Amino acid sequence: MNLIVSGTGALGMEACRLLAARREPTRALVRARSNPEKLAELKGLGAELATGDLKDPASLKAACEGVSAIISAATSVHSQEIGDSIDTVDRQGQLALVDAAEAAGVQHFVLVSFPQVAVDFPLQSAKRAVEDRLRRSRMSYTILQPTFFTEVWLSPALGFDPANGKATIYGPGTNKTSWI
Repeated sequence: MNLIVSGTGALGMEACRLLAARREPTRALVRARSNPEKLAELKGLGAELATGDLKDPASLKAACEGVSAIISAATSVHSQEIGDSIDTVDRQGQLALVDAAEAAGVQHFVLVSFPQVAVDFPLQSAKRAVEDRLRRSRMSYTILQPTFFTEVWLSPALGFDPANGKATIYGPGTNKTSWI
């Protein structure tokens, strides 16, 4: 059984589609208030739905039961849920997920992250902490570090705040960026 964390998100939904095409048993971790249309789409793909939240370790424990592989594409960057933040979701929640996965005997964990940037900021610190925890786990793991997702990186939380006329340039500002 595969567990897709953030099953209703763009990457999570695509992972569920690809697994369904391969007839792989899949469970999607979704929130209680997830979009009903997206939940119906997941069910139509044959995914088992596990209601939970990265901020709720008990729900993670239940979601990881019987799972051999996890793909976690979750982030708080777009969230408008009360209590969601880079610390509660991207750091503490993902760390709790790694702990729950290891305790449940998950064999492989895939984390969606991003390449290191020379500027220190909270999301990078959170991602690096989870990557370090994965490296110390007993699981095999894959850390994906794709380039920038436009809808995530071009936001005030990560330094692009057009409403206030501010933008953060990562790196020397001379390299081309391949936006996804």
